[in-house]
Amino acid sequence: VENIRSKNDLGVEKFVGSWYLREAAKTMEFSIPLFDMDIKEVNLTPEGNLELVLLEKTDRCVEKKLLLKKTKKPTEFEIYISSESSYTFCVMETDYDSYFLFCLYNISDREKMACAHYVRRIEENKGMNEFKKILRTLAMPYTVIEVRTRDMCHV
Repeated sequence: VENIRSKNDLGVEKFVGSWYLREAAKTMEFSIPLFDMDIKEVNLTPEGNLELVLLEKTDRCVEKKLLLKKTKKPTEFEIYISSESSYTFCVMETDYDSYFLFCLYNISDREKMACAHYVRRIEENKGMNEFKKILRTLAMPYTVIEVRTRDMCHV
């Protein structure tokens, strides 16, 4: 992730609302099903953290909540995933209105990482070229995940 540049500043309050997964990529070592979910809500906590309400598709749609704790860097948040360890959630690029791109990597094992492209509207395509640029900078092999919107839970 050292060779990937993230945004320098972030208006976290502008992330509030719903986001749909457009596309994702993960390294072979990344096994967390986080990228099978749409984001029903992004909420800002009084402490400045982000709370994600995710919709996971199993045999039905299930809500899950994740807390992203702010760090000293304005574009990075720490996230603890119970079955694994701590991860850094890093916002790479956004225009706030149409798309945002982020990468998630394991703090103790940088080869466990994934990146995702989320959009405000299902039919939105903005951010795709920026996402491809990020993927070209990854040093390790990765798999691109095709998102079939009909299989996802929708807000």
